[in-house]
Amino acid sequence: FFAASPWRVAIVASSSWSHGSLTAKHRRLYPDVVADRRLRADLDGGSWTRWGELSRDSIEDAGQHEVLNWICLAGAMAALGRRPQVVDFVESWVFNSSKCFAVFPPG
Repeated sequence: FFAASPWRVAIVASSSWSHGSLTAKHRRLYPDVVADRRLRADLDGGSWTRWGELSRDSIEDAGQHEVLNWICLAGAMAALGRRPQVVDFVESWVFNSSKCFAVFPPG
């Protein structure tokens, strides 16, 4: 739909990744940084196109409920043939969540 539109459209997914307050396996004290690193590696290596296959259990286990926004974005960008460029990735063991900033520029 958007690819054929005469309008310029921005599709945005804004979220943090794992959340310490939602990560029960870490006693809700710190985020699942290891799971966040896997998502970052997916962006770098091309596996982000399979994020739609992530299970609800794995998302909840990592406290990554907001990654659902990224999954929608990944599906749209895969359909358009876009590739991500990670602008920055800030992992955190002391704050509530890691942050990733990426763009999918026009081809």
